[in-house]
Amino acid sequence: MANTDTSALTGLIQTAYDRYVEFALRSQPLIRSVADKRPAQQAQPGSSVVFSLYNDLAAATSALSENTDPDAVALSNVSTTSVTLTEFGNASLVTRKLQLFALSDVDPAVADIIAFNMADSLDKIAMESLRQGTNVIYGGTVTSTATVSSADSITSAKIRRAVAKLRTNKAVPRAGALYWCGIHPEVSHDLRAETGSVGWRDIHAQTDSAQGNLWAGTIGTYEGAFFVETSRMYQKAEGANQSTFTTTTAATGASGTTTITVASTSGIDVGDGVAISATTGSSTLVSAINGAVLTLSVATTAAVTSGATVTVTPKTNVYRTILCGKQALAEAVAQEPSVVIGPVTDKLMRFRPIGWYGVLGFARYREEALFRIETSSSISG
Repeated sequence: MANTDTSALTGLIQTAYDRYVEFALRSQPLIRSVADKRPAQQAQPGSSVVFSLYNDLAAATSALSENTDPDAVALSNVSTTSVTLTEFGNASLVTRKLQLFALSDVDPAVADIIAFNMADSLDKIAMESLRQGTNVIYGGTVTSTATVSSADSITSAKIRRAVAKLRTNKAVPRAGALYWCGIHPEVSHDLRAETGSVGWRDIHAQTDSAQGNLWAGTIGTYEGAFFVETSRMYQKAEGANQSTFTTTTAATGASGTTTITVASTSGIDVGDGVAISATTGSSTLVSAINGAVLTLSVATTAAVTSGATVTVTPKTNVYRTILCGKQALAEAVAQEPSVVIGPVTDKLMRFRPIGWYGVLGFARYREEALFRIETSSSISG
């Protein structure tokens, strides 16, 4: 007796697909919102916008003479900050054939992805200016990004110091008496794990009004700042490379400051540790990258052998916690970025363009209103 089963009618057994396609996980763009300084009376259109600041006179503390007319004092020249306007945009070209054959409706998905790409890109452009502020506090006792180690995690003392510096600089808070603080969740973990009577957890556990933050596992307000947790406070390209990289040299080097040419610098970052085969001396750090040439400080008298293996070990992941007051970042816009539906111009009307376009720029406006804390994290990676 033969059964009519799935093996008998294989042509009727098909794989089923869910036509609803989910989007990738996304972090909420928020860095552009820090740019609260914009032109108030722009004179005319231009390729850049110059913001100006008056400088106050020095305090007059000497007593006036009753019979002498005081000398006039000239005002100092204004300080300026220039924002260069640049075109930004991205586009996708959807074919008519894809629209007809696709399992799911493609057009709404493409529009959503383009819109997020616009917000995401603008946030990263704003971060490029914000993250290069000159006021930096490092974790532990180190004095540079390249020397941040896994032990140099954040502490409440670093937050207090940054807030104290902002108040010393007369930076205007962003919400009441509180400064804005952007912090990575893995750095937030270390701050909230800090023990002792001045640590975040003890303070929140003993304060009724703050216990909600303890139960929710959020920072809330702390040490004069209100905290926003976001993964945008660290990007692989800005911090450390997270994978080892091996290549071969194509040139030789001597002791002291040595340059070697490698097959590729992909994945290598300044500050990464380097071990070189076929030579003596301990591992060293990459101090500069110029094209395919690495600049090293090699403590050896032996030359690097051509063809030697270069193994790059990533440095500790470096996270940026940013605190700022008002007018830390300026923004100038010639055309507000927006989604653009392009015209169908091909002969058979098969290619349908959609993208985004804008003309704008960012620059740090009040350096004294911006502080950056560079640390590692105990749960990095």
